[in-house]
Amino acid sequence: MYEPKRLHPISAVINFIKGLKDAILPLVAIVFLNSNRGEGWLGLLPFLFSGLLLLIILAGGIIKWLRFTYWVEEGELRIEHGLFVKKKRYIPIDRIQSLDFSEGIFHRPFQLVKVTVETAGSSDAMEAEAELTAIRKEEAKQLERFIEEVKRGRQQDVELEDDQPKRQLVYKMSMKEIVIMALTSGGAGVVISGVLVFLSQGMEFLPVDVIYDEVIDWLQFGFLIIASLIMLVLLIAYGISVLLTVLRYSQFSVFHDSGDIIMTRGLLEKKQVTVPLNRIQGIRIDENLIREPLGFATVTIISAGGSLKGDSDQSLRVLPLIKRTEIDRVLRRILDDYQLDLPVKRPPKRSLIRYLLRLVWLPAAASTAASILFYPLGLLSLLVLPVFGWLGYLSFKHAGWNVENYQLTLIRRFFVKQTYIMKKFRIQSMHKDQSVFQKRAQLGSIGATLKSGIGGESARVWYLEEEDTHKLLDWYRHET
Repeated sequence: MYEPKRLHPISAVINFIKGLKDAILPLVAIVFLNSNRGEGWLGLLPFLFSGLLLLIILAGGIIKWLRFTYWVEEGELRIEHGLFVKKKRYIPIDRIQSLDFSEGIFHRPFQLVKVTVETAGSSDAMEAEAELTAIRKEEAKQLERFIEEVKRGRQQDVELEDDQPKRQLVYKMSMKEIVIMALTSGGAGVVISGVLVFLSQGMEFLPVDVIYDEVIDWLQFGFLIIASLIMLVLLIAYGISVLLTVLRYSQFSVFHDSGDIIMTRGLLEKKQVTVPLNRIQGIRIDENLIREPLGFATVTIISAGGSLKGDSDQSLRVLPLIKRTEIDRVLRRILDDYQLDLPVKRPPKRSLIRYLLRLVWLPAAASTAASILFYPLGLLSLLVLPVFGWLGYLSFKHAGWNVENYQLTLIRRFFVKQTYIMKKFRIQSMHKDQSVFQKRAQLGSIGATLKSGIGGESARVWYLEEEDTHKLLDWYRHET
């Protein structure tokens, strides 16, 4: 571990693919916008420029691989890279919280992994502290054992030591649960938005006038065909989202290893994420409108530190889909100090009208404008008002709070019912909000913030009894 090492040569290919992905739009612009602008050698210029750009990207990937070295020395993981400006990054072993492994389609044939180094406080919230693009699995495991032994203070050569803490399987998703999760997720919207983004970037390359004429001709066939095409597109997007979810969460397993939670998942691209227990700030249980009637929920751990790259937030789904009745049994095997399903105190009945108005006023204003501007078809927009009124009632019905010793539980709802469970010493701040109208009604809203990502994650419950908000603030102010 003390000799400088290079990454596997496949890193050059991975770097080339990354560079090619970033340069795909310029390449398309060069080829298609200029392909018919000249004759003879002038007509070949776009292809020559494209070939030159590809060579530059390939050379950059090879140089990045050649100039990248890493080793462990004097209690630090040291990384050096760069051609003209040599960059050095020394990470103390004690600061390393975890090593996350992933295996892409380029890694698996060669028994390689990508290693992401997570520290207690990364210098850039959008990037990991360090990343080893491709190293052998044996080297990754050796590095992991070495770091673990250094952190434990042992003075022995871990290259000769094979004993590791035995992982205990806590939870494994069945294929049936993975399919149910895929069918009840909202991934179709992500696929459609991705297609729309691609189309918006490529509109200038398309013959818009011709497409417009074709669309006008199609409109003459009536709205039934158009509606059928829209439904077909939505079904295809839904099918793609289901397939992607199944591939992403295939073989999902949760292990408990000493003081860490280890999650592994993926069929085409295997990933392993390690979260130290001492970084867990709280738990969030999500139940959407489809899964809740079926008795399923998603359990997310809110973790401090690390990078946001590749994730929508710093939260990690430790149980992507599980029966609501099984959550307590499974979580007690890794987080036995959290209490679930405690009785909660609800908002008073006089706050119901505020929950309804909070969700209905904006759709009501939009529906009124649509009804006036597009009368009489615009009147159909009024049909959404009962839906938002029903959501407002559900928000009131499910809202609540509980304090049990040093644990706070807050429940809120919009489309998704969210139950936040947090320990007092993990809460970064608590605040009370109260407007003039709420003060007259002796109501108030309470919020608690946990450390997570850039700005933290906040849980908030609206329109509680004013006396209850005072109790919660007094509980938080009191010394532990």
